[in-house]
Amino acid sequence: MSEEKTENEVKNKKTDATKKGGCLKGCLTIFILLAILGGLISACFGGEDKDSSKQATNVSEEADKGNKEKTKEVTAETSKESKTSDDKLAKQKDYFIKNTQPAIEEWTKSYDQLWNKYWKPTFEAIGNGSTDVYKAYDNMKTLKYGYRELTLKDSLPVEELSKQQKKDVKDAMNQLRYAAASRQMAAEKAMKMFDESNFSPSQMDKIKSDITASDSQLLQGVVVITKIKQELGLIEEGKK
Repeated sequence: MSEEKTENEVKNKKTDATKKGGCLKGCLTIFILLAILGGLISACFGGEDKDSSKQATNVSEEADKGNKEKTKEVTAETSKESKTSDDKLAKQKDYFIKNTQPAIEEWTKSYDQLWNKYWKPTFEAIGNGSTDVYKAYDNMKTLKYGYRELTLKDSLPVEELSKQQKKDVKDAMNQLRYAAASRQMAAEKAMKMFDESNFSPSQMDKIKSDITASDSQLLQGVVVITKIKQELGLIEEGKK
């Protein structure tokens, strides 16, 4: 009886030990699984945050690099365009000085010479009685054809000027030609006056009206020419 009781106690102890060992083994397994799972979570999420941050930094650096390169390209292009514009303006200026301006000056010189050679001396002589109406008539006839010739000169060398400069030169020449035409009409009226010995105030007013018109038209042409010179840097802004 005593031996049977002892065997039962031993069996019970073994059973308890077995249960305790199984429980301990299960806890250890769970702990290992939790550790592995924690490592996986850290690898999946912690690593992703690190990679995303690094990727964002790389993208930012690439963007900065791209912006710097674009800025350099824009600066270089602007500098190139500025140099091209300066070179073009220099060529236009040189062309105007050597070709267009001399032609304009030759025209205005003839315009003034005709007036100073024929109109002024004739009316001074008529005034002091040192000439007659026949000579005066001939002088006005010469003056008439002289200014008529100037009205026909409507083209100037402008090949290497800009489109706007060509237009401005044409506008200026139109005004100069109108001025020459007005003086031509004044000479014609003076011819009639000497031919008919009609020195009436109304006839003189008609002649003066043509002269005033010619002065105004000449001034308008000079203003346009001055504008062209200012744009080309030949004279300072505000000076004529």
